[in-house]
Amino acid sequence: MPDAMLLLKASVLAAVLAAIAVLLAGNPWRQPRTPLVAIGGVLGIAGGFLAGVWLLGLTPSFPPTEDQDRLLLIVLPAVVIVEMGCAFLGNRPWAAWLLRLMVAAGAAPVLLHGSVYLSGAAGADALAWSPIQTALILGLLGTALLAQWALLDRLAQRRAGSVVLLSLAVATGGAGIVIMLSGYSSGGQLGPPLAAALGGAALAGFVLMEATGLRGVLGLGLVGLFALLVIGRFFGSLTTTNAALLFAAPLLGWLPELPFVQRLGPRLRQLAHLALTVLPVAAALTFAVQAFVEASKPRTFAPSNAVESSPSDYLNFGK
Repeated sequence: MPDAMLLLKASVLAAVLAAIAVLLAGNPWRQPRTPLVAIGGVLGIAGGFLAGVWLLGLTPSFPPTEDQDRLLLIVLPAVVIVEMGCAFLGNRPWAAWLLRLMVAAGAAPVLLHGSVYLSGAAGADALAWSPIQTALILGLLGTALLAQWALLDRLAQRRAGSVVLLSLAVATGGAGIVIMLSGYSSGGQLGPPLAAALGGAALAGFVLMEATGLRGVLGLGLVGLFALLVIGRFFGSLTTTNAALLFAAPLLGWLPELPFVQRLGPRLRQLAHLALTVLPVAAALTFAVQAFVEASKPRTFAPSNAVESSPSDYLNFGK
């Protein structure tokens, strides 16, 4: 079972490092420069997250052979490089989105590389997809990631980027807990430090009052959430329903932007944004707890010499 105190320490470390990086890059004593805030946020979140991962003892192996290794050594660095480059492409948005398109298209194939889903293994028990299924599923995953990326970026233009980043932190933290409850302990433990790093950067953004610069780190948080849900769904027991609820949660921040809600003040709309994000996350947590309790019950039909599974066994299933 995951060590709750160690998870807390890793999350605090991630949050503090991310917040310090954003504050130093933004330089609150002077007029902040958007590219520096974006770069500081990207490096701060990535650095804080990796520090938390190191404290948890989940450092990746090289060469990357498993899903978590590929997340930490390929997908995460790719997003960091792309978003740092995008920080200087403000007058060429088409170039920035072309780079993001490449990340969105490649994230799921990289995470699923070498798995039974893409291996093409034959046999009665094989789970490999056909070429048509592979193209359809990977295409849908990439399209969903890019579409949400664009929608959240647009939402961050309408309100403070810090609020959108905080909603991503809520969804990511919930995803980590749900994945742990779904039988993938080590994969789920990546969620809390990433959520804490996003939250630390968001709180620092409120201090800076800098919305535009923090738009650049949304991609890192969103791709991180997407990657956690992919590995939880295809390498753990995360249900499609819970994955969809968690992934869509930040998008509910668009509801307070509807015309008939515009009369509310900005503070109330920000609170509504966060409250709406919590709802699907809470629903996913409820479903996961129910499934966990059900799976932990002793099976009356088991042979007399069988060893009953405990909640600890269920949480520790996986890597």
